[in-house]
Amino acid sequence: MMTTSLPDIPEINIVFPRSSLAEAAFKYSEQHCTPLVHNHAVRSAYWSLILAKKLPHLANADLELVTLSCILHDMGWARTKELLSAHKRFEVDGANIARDFIRSNLGSLATSDDWNERRIQQSWYAIALHTTFTITPEAEPEVALTSLGIGADFFGPQYTPGGIKNVITVEEYHAVMKLFPRAGFNYEGLKGVMCGLCREKPETTYDNFVGFFGRKWGVDGKGTGKEEFTAAMDEASFVTGAEKLFEYLVELDKSAA
Repeated sequence: MMTTSLPDIPEINIVFPRSSLAEAAFKYSEQHCTPLVHNHAVRSAYWSLILAKKLPHLANADLELVTLSCILHDMGWARTKELLSAHKRFEVDGANIARDFIRSNLGSLATSDDWNERRIQQSWYAIALHTTFTITPEAEPEVALTSLGIGADFFGPQYTPGGIKNVITVEEYHAVMKLFPRAGFNYEGLKGVMCGLCREKPETTYDNFVGFFGRKWGVDGKGTGKEEFTAAMDEASFVTGAEKLFEYLVELDKSAA
């Protein structure tokens, strides 16, 4: 029997889709991410499998695509900084890295028939949109399920997607956590990652939830640069920008009268 980094969990009736590409993705994530990020990403894949069994509208989702997307979804948090861009949101970095990873393994671990550009692009969207929880439920099943699996790692048995309760039982929670422990993925760990993004790529955080960590905790998680970051975020906001732009456009209209 072939050994695997992504074992089944028979006590909760979870069978992980066998995929050479997913196995390689596991090792790639493990190589380039901290244990905190890696274990979170892999747990997300298991939550997605649990949710697929309990949410009928997602039962026919492409589970290889979903689990692979989950495993690679936070490559934008990689400790290997050479993989990352200087000016793209972490979700886009993750989506681009995953897309490049899949393409680079076509012919060795997968075929272009199995992973055509349409399927690769589905994975890209699943990762790029995974934090946009007010949009992903309305997207394709693979995009929705990837986002839900990732979201589940923040709630555990308290997760109620769409108001549905008990989608992850305490038994299921413990079974997954036993395989891939928390490894520091708590509020302080998350804060460290988010404030790091606010420090290293601030312009990518102003229009999304990441920026609120900078507003509250500064760029080091201890308050440093909090006021400056808040001022920059306010200045970059659509509310501020729209006011100035419309003032300009209204005056421009008058000049043509």
